[in-house]
Amino acid sequence: MKTIAIVNQKGGVGKTTTAVTLAHGLAASGRRVLLVDLDAQGNVADVLGMKKRPGLYEFLIEGEPTRAIFWSERDNLYVVPGDKTTVETKQRLIGTSFREYKVRDALARVASDYDVAILDTAPGVDVLQIGALVACTHFLIPVALDHLAVVGAADALASMASLHQAGAFKGRCLGVLPTMWERTTTESHQQLEILAGQFGKLVWPPIPRDTKAREAPAHGMTLWEYALGTRALQGTPLESGKPVGGYLQVLDRLLAEVFGG
Repeated sequence: MKTIAIVNQKGGVGKTTTAVTLAHGLAASGRRVLLVDLDAQGNVADVLGMKKRPGLYEFLIEGEPTRAIFWSERDNLYVVPGDKTTVETKQRLIGTSFREYKVRDALARVASDYDVAILDTAPGVDVLQIGALVACTHFLIPVALDHLAVVGAADALASMASLHQAGAFKGRCLGVLPTMWERTTTESHQQLEILAGQFGKLVWPPIPRDTKAREAPAHGMTLWEYALGTRALQGTPLESGKPVGGYLQVLDRLLAEVFGG
């Protein structure tokens, strides 16, 4: 089973939107997907219109991973939801031996049932984010195109480098995913150029800012269900008519780099 962590120490960069959109896209492509919410806000359940449950606590603490997994009512997409008990989960893990391996070990017990796990992490560095990084085979860093964009991405990569040096982490960086891109604004354009200058080929196609991405969760729907033609999915068309960016391009690249096409 491939395991992809969606990480950034900065909040408000589109981690949950990215995790849910890519998870549903992979599920629609025929992969069996397990989406794990490691954030105490439990926003994955909200976006999918699911009831919040103490799934993560069961998954990591009770040692019953299969009881913590719920069908999203979408083909091939299953969820370990997070809720307020995620805070208790973190507290329990802090006092546990080999805590950084708990996410990896729980995923290993269900790995034969899924093709890929997507891990949605909280902002900052905590025991669950470290656990996600130790568990992952790949990671992707969403970065909002504001003045802190490069700083957030650099901090995230520095954390991964520290784990690599400690020998606890072998995940491969897929890239930096620019989000909330506005083609016509100077700041957005400048930050995209700075990211490209700093990270080169690691920079993925940008995700255009789109009000539909904010509206969809209120309806308990993913972007694929709520607004298939939206710029956030399809990209922003240039004068030539060719679209640039969007989650559809990102999904194609993910399939190629993680699954070989």
